[in-house]
Order: sequence, then C-alpha cells, then structure tokens
Amino acid sequence: MDDDRGLDPHADKGYTQVDDQPDPSFLVQGMEATARWPAVVQLRAWERDRVDLQPGESLLDVGCGIADVARSLAPLVAPDGRVVGIDMSEAMLAVARERASADGVAATFRVGDAMHLDEVDGTFDACRSERMLQWVPDVDAAVAEMARVLRPGGRLCVTDTDWRTFALDLDDVALSADLSAALIAMRGAPALAGGRLLNACREAGLVDLEITGAVHIWDAWDPDRDPAPSGFFPLDAVVRDMAAAGHLAADRAEELTAAVYDGARRGRFCMHVTMLSVFGRRPA
Repeated sequence: MDDDRGLDPHADKGYTQVDDQPDPSFLVQGMEATARWPAVVQLRAWERDRVDLQPGESLLDVGCGIADVARSLAPLVAPDGRVVGIDMSEAMLAVARERASADGVAATFRVGDAMHLDEVDGTFDACRSERMLQWVPDVDAAVAEMARVLRPGGRLCVTDTDWRTFALDLDDVALSADLSAALIAMRGAPALAGGRLLNACREAGLVDLEITGAVHIWDAWDPDRDPAPSGFFPLDAVVRDMAAAGHLAADRAEELTAAVYDGARRGRFCMHVTMLSVFGRRPA
C-alpha cells in the first residue's frame, strides 16, 4: 500500500541521514508523535528526577533532534547555566532553534557527531541522550564520549530501544517472527542499543548506576487513515526495505504486508517494543 500523501521515507536510513530524506518533516512529525508515547513520558520523568538539574549547571543533549526535552530543561539551569544540544541533522536543529526562540528559551544548538564530541573533557554537569544510540555504529564508544565530557560527579542518563523486544501479533506466528528477525537484520548491531546501555555505562566507568524500562504498545491502527502507526515508519515501506536488502523473500514480504494491513483493518492490530533508561555518575 502506497502512502496517499506522497511520503516515501527510507526506513532503512531512519534518523541516520535525516537531511537526505525526501521529506524530513515526516521525521519531525514522528519525533513529535513519539514524545507523546506514555512510555517516553514515563522515562523522561524518571530521567528528570535523577539528573536533578540546578540553577547555574550545564547540560549537553546528544542527538537532541527538535530539542523538546532540552527546551523543557533549560529553565531549570537559568539564569546562569547553559544548555547545548547537538544533532547530525541541520533540518532538526533548524526546528529546535525556531521553537527555542519562540519559547524564549536560551540554548545553543549545533551540528555534532556523538562518536566524536567536540567538547573539552569535564565540561558538563549533566548529559542526556534519548533514542539516539540506536542510530550510531558503536554504542560503547558514544557512551564513553558522553562520560568523557562530564565533570567529576557529573550525571548521565541514556535511553534507547532494544529492538530484540519488538513484536507484532499476527495470526501467522511464523510470519510475525520473520518480521522481527528481518527488522533486527536490517538495523544491525545498533538495534540492540537499549539492551547494551547498562554494560556500556559500566565500561565507561560510571558509578551509582540505575536502570529502568517501559514498554510502548500500539493497540490500534487505521491504515486507510494514517500512513503509519503513531511515531513509526509506514509498515509497507519498512517491509519493502527489508525485501530490497535481502532480509525477506519478495513473496514473503507481500504476504507479510497483506497480513498486517488486513489485521489492522479488522481491528486486530497489536505491536510493542521495550525501551530502557540507565542513569549513572562520573566518579568524583
């Protein structure tokens, strides 16, 4: 099924090459939708309590996207603190700057690479990253970079998805398993980011570690009204990319797409995935 609004997002690229997408605004809309997920709201509240920003402190948001979190946290460090958001996408940062200006929020946004942060050692009181590590090639290296820029005693909170937990219920259980396996194969090692967080923080030398998780559930979807489940890529595009990459046979991909759309139209749509958050401190 083709999206009737003309969108053709590359699900295999996702948020790794936002500015190369045919319509980056689709990804902006996706970030707005995921921010409303109950699981994301829950994990952000958990993070906010533990990071516990104070006036005058500094925060680095790695992979800030449209910076909805950075903008909400900036008043906590005002008037003398600072918030810096970095992202690989200039399109995302343009939205972040525009909205920060409209909100009267003082924050700095610039292009940056999570694998090679352009920041001096021991610069920030706190650092956060949310659902970004699943898009980088080396989770451990990116977490080590975030730990490096923390001051002694500085706080880090990282949140990400473990796509090994992804499941979509179909009448054909084998077909559902094929979808889950193909998704992990298409995404590669970064798909496991959520499950890697705790040990990545251990390897980075962080202490006082805490971990929690939340499940996001899609319990309904009308494919004739919405091109994709809320915050997700259009499922026909996802399956098409899987087949193009050789992770699904063409006939199996057609069968899978038909089954997903038929189930959704019959009111039998249920899909879920787990996200994990880890908090820790750089040793004093």
